[in-house]
Amino acid sequence: MQVYALLLLTLSLLALSNGITLQGTIDEKKLQLILQDGLKSKDIASLYYAIRGLKSINVVIPDICQDIRSSKYDIRSLEQVFYLTNAAALTGCQNVLTPDVLNTPTQTLDKKDATIQELYYAVYSLKALGKGSVYDKEDSLKNLIQLLKKDDTPANYGYVFALCEHIGCGDWTISHAEGVLQAADESDFKALHFEGGLPTTSTLLSTITRAYKSQKKPSPLSLEQKLKFGVYLLSRRSVNSAKGAALLLEAALAIANDEPTPIAITIKGKKYVTADSDSIEVSITDILQRPVKGLKADEVIAQSGTRLADDVVVLSKQALTQKNPTTFVLNLSKIKSQYGLYKIALSAGSKTASLNVAVLGEIQVTNCEVGLGDVDGTTSPKITNVPYPEELTEELQADHLQKLSLKFTVRDKQNKPVLVQQAFVRLGREDQPSLEAIFVAEPDNSKAYRVELNVGAIGKHLNQQSGVYDVSLFLGDSAVSNPIAWHLGEVSFRFEKGSVVGSVVVPRVAGALPEISHSFRRAEPRPARLLSDVFACACAAPLLLLLLLWARLGINFGNFPLSLSALLFHLSLGASLALYGVFWLQLTMFDTIRYLLPLAALTFLSGHRLLRRLARDKHTR
Repeated sequence: MQVYALLLLTLSLLALSNGITLQGTIDEKKLQLILQDGLKSKDIASLYYAIRGLKSINVVIPDICQDIRSSKYDIRSLEQVFYLTNAAALTGCQNVLTPDVLNTPTQTLDKKDATIQELYYAVYSLKALGKGSVYDKEDSLKNLIQLLKKDDTPANYGYVFALCEHIGCGDWTISHAEGVLQAADESDFKALHFEGGLPTTSTLLSTITRAYKSQKKPSPLSLEQKLKFGVYLLSRRSVNSAKGAALLLEAALAIANDEPTPIAITIKGKKYVTADSDSIEVSITDILQRPVKGLKADEVIAQSGTRLADDVVVLSKQALTQKNPTTFVLNLSKIKSQYGLYKIALSAGSKTASLNVAVLGEIQVTNCEVGLGDVDGTTSPKITNVPYPEELTEELQADHLQKLSLKFTVRDKQNKPVLVQQAFVRLGREDQPSLEAIFVAEPDNSKAYRVELNVGAIGKHLNQQSGVYDVSLFLGDSAVSNPIAWHLGEVSFRFEKGSVVGSVVVPRVAGALPEISHSFRRAEPRPARLLSDVFACACAAPLLLLLLLWARLGINFGNFPLSLSALLFHLSLGASLALYGVFWLQLTMFDTIRYLLPLAALTFLSGHRLLRRLARDKHTR
C-alpha cells in the first residue's frame, strides 16, 4: 500500500512538472535589430558579437571586410586578437589580417602560467587562422584538468568544454556536464543560472548541448531545468548591446533546439472580450516565438473556464481554432454577456497554463437620489432624483446641522444590478484644486450604493472652508468597458466657525512641506576628575591590599611546579587579567570576547593538566 501511494505521488509530481510553461518569450526580431546595429560599430568586440549572433540565426551578413580591417583593436591584447580573428573567420575575411596577429596567441601557448581563459582565446585565434592543430589533444587535456583543479569556476568549465569541441575530447565534456549543471545557482526556486551571469550560462548551455548532439546522446537537461534556465533568460531579455544579444540568442537556441523544449502559452493582443468582440488569441510557441514541433491543432483545448467572483465553471473542454502555426483563437461568445474576470485553464498537448481573461461589460447608473435633511432626523430629507448623465437643476444649500445623502444603483447592459470594484464620491472646488475630499460608496444587501455625508463632520476634511463644492461620482472596474465620471452638480456648504477645538487645521498646499528640525537631548555631564580617580582607587583597593600582604608575608616559590602546564596556566591567566585592563582602557566588549575565548581555552586545558599533576604528586608523596 505504501509503495502504491508513493507511486501515485511520483506520478502526480511528474504531471505537475510537465504542466509548467514559460510566462513569456524572447523577441528574436528585436535582438536581430540590435545585432545589425552592432555591425556599424568600430569596436572589434561589438563587431565580433554582432557577426556571431547573426550567424547563429542564419542571417545573411553583408561584406564587412573593410570594416574589420579599420576597426579599433590592440594587437598586443589577446582578447582583442581573438575577436579580430574570429570575426574575420566568420565572414571569410582572413585575407585582411596581417601575419603579426599570430604573435600574441603563439606566445600565450608557450607560457607556462597561462590561464584557461587565455588558452581558450589563443587556441580559437589560431584556429580562425587555420593553425588550430598545434594544440595536442592528450597533453592539452591533462593540462586543462590540472588548471581546473586550481580554479574550477563554472566559467572555466565553459572554456574547457569549448576547447574540447576543438581538440576532440567531447566524451570528457559529457562525463562532467551533469555535475556542472548541478552546480547552477537557483533564485527563488524559479530560475537557474551560473556564477558569472549570462556569458557563463550561455557558454555552458550551448557547449553542453552541442557535445551531446555530436555524440548522439540524450540531453542531460531535464525539462524542469530547461524551464528554470528559460526563466532566467527571460529576465535578461532587455539587453541592448551586441554582446548581450548574441549570448542571449545562443542560450535560448540551446534550450529551444533541445527536445523536449519548454513552451510559452500567452495571450496575444487584447486580454478581454466585449459585446462586439467575443474571442481572444493565444500564442503557443517556444522561447524564441517559433512554432512548437509536433503540436497538433486538436491538442489545444480550453479545459475549463472559471469566474473568479464566485468560482462558477462557465465552459469546459472547448477546442481552439488554429489561425496560424503559432496562434490559436478561443471563442468566448457563451460568456460575453456575463461580465467579470475569468481564469481559463488551457492545455497544449501535455503542457497546461492558466490565463486570466476579462469579459468587459457596459454599466449605467440608475435610481440616483440626492437627499438633504437634518442630522438628527427630525424632518424628512428632501430627495432629488437625478437621471444619468444629467446634473442637479439647482444648487443645494447645506449647513453644519444637516447631512447630504446619495443613493444609486449600478446596472449592467441586461439591467441587472452589479457591484463594481471602485465607487467614490468626490467633493472639490474649482478655484482650489488641492482642496478636496473623497468618500467611498458602500453597497447594501440590495446592491444599492449609499453615501451619507454629515456636513459638520466633513468640515475637517475641507479645512472648514465654506463655499460651493462640486459633487462628482466615479465608478470603475477592471471588467468594465465604460468607467463613469459623472458630475452631479454643486452644493453650497456652510461650516460652523471654530468647530474644530483643540486642533490645528493644516491646509493642503501643493509643494514642499516645511522642514522638520529635531535636536537630540544633550549628553549628561561627566563627573569631576577627582571623583573618577577616587572611584578608580576604591576599585583597585583589593588588589593593592593583596600586594601589601604579599610584601609583608613573603611569597613562597618553593612549591611552584616546574612544568610547561604550570607556566602556560599562569601566563594565560595573567594575560586574561591584562586583557580586562585593556578592555577597560580601549577595547569594545565584542573585541574582548574574541580575544578572551582562546585564552580561556588555554587556561582551562593547562589548569586541568596542572591540577592532575599536583594531585598525582600529592598521592606519591
